[in-house]
Amino acid sequence: MKEQKEWNDIAGLNRLILKFSWWMVIVIVLLSVLGTSISYQFNGKGIMEVADSYVLLPTIYTVVILAMTQVLYYIFKPWGDYILLLGIFAILHVYIINFPFAQGIHYLLIISVLISALYYQKDKIYITGILSLISILALYFFYEPLSRELESRDIFAFIGIFIGFVFISIGIIYRGHYLLKHLEESIRNQKELMVRNIMMDKASKMDALTDLYNHKTFHEYLDKLIEQSDQEHLSFQLAIIDIDNFKKVNDQFGHWVGDIVLKRVGEQLKLNVTPDDFVSRYGGEEFAVIFTEKNQHVSYQLIDHIRSTISEIAHPEMEDKPVTISVGMCSYVAGLGKESFFKAADDSLYEAKRNGKNQTVVAKLSKELTEEKSLTAL
Repeated sequence: MKEQKEWNDIAGLNRLILKFSWWMVIVIVLLSVLGTSISYQFNGKGIMEVADSYVLLPTIYTVVILAMTQVLYYIFKPWGDYILLLGIFAILHVYIINFPFAQGIHYLLIISVLISALYYQKDKIYITGILSLISILALYFFYEPLSRELESRDIFAFIGIFIGFVFISIGIIYRGHYLLKHLEESIRNQKELMVRNIMMDKASKMDALTDLYNHKTFHEYLDKLIEQSDQEHLSFQLAIIDIDNFKKVNDQFGHWVGDIVLKRVGEQLKLNVTPDDFVSRYGGEEFAVIFTEKNQHVSYQLIDHIRSTISEIAHPEMEDKPVTISVGMCSYVAGLGKESFFKAADDSLYEAKRNGKNQTVVAKLSKELTEEKSLTAL
């Protein structure tokens, strides 16, 4: 994946360089036309002579070289970077050769190093740097128009400046690699810190044994839900669940078996509720489930089905004996308040216990209480 991304980045850079090269041709042609006009007016040369030498021929050479570069780039894409660099290198020589009298024209070769530095790869800078030095020496010794314009001190100065520029480019790349590595380490550390914070946040909200939400998180969620319900008159249900005769399980089979039973009951709760519901271990052998986006009848059927399912599970650690649960449930009415709401569900749980356990009892709020709370909410 990383190699593919790097390839895509380089391909995008190559396309950008190609576009830049074509625009550069247009700009050079315009500058050449302007230069031709000036040369024609002040040097007294024929306009066709000036145009042929300084506009038409360099433009033809440049367009041909650039067109060949683009064709070769698409044919030999794995070597596309080097083909582009060589094409630009050749175009720069068109203007160095055709305009040897222009002061400092040989410094155009620095452009090839600049473009090779865009790839952020040392080998490309070394290649363009060595080729440029060989080229300028060959032109100085074997191309008389340029050697006539340059003195030996100019060449030594160019070589010194050029080598310095190459090493500066290499230094920038090394510095860039260092900063990139430092950035990657910072990002990795931030990700690790984020993961640790998420894990710590989860640990503070979850019960370690059952992996359900804990007592504190339950109350935080219930408070927010009641606040929202009081404002928007939304109904939801709370079911408080208690494992019947759990003390006997611990006394007879040991606390480790009791922990297994707690886990299995928690798993059944998680498996059988919907994504809209909230399941928590309230404490000890008690659990609490908040049903949302449902009416009381649907919530009752769901929690009673869970109760029935749990009563049919055989526990090998308890000689295949089952455990049962008792459930008290209450539907919230806007304005009822947390204390009255929770007490109604809890009283229903104790009623289920008194009536023989292994059953679900739904709280019946008195008409007076409901009306009083509803008026308070208004």
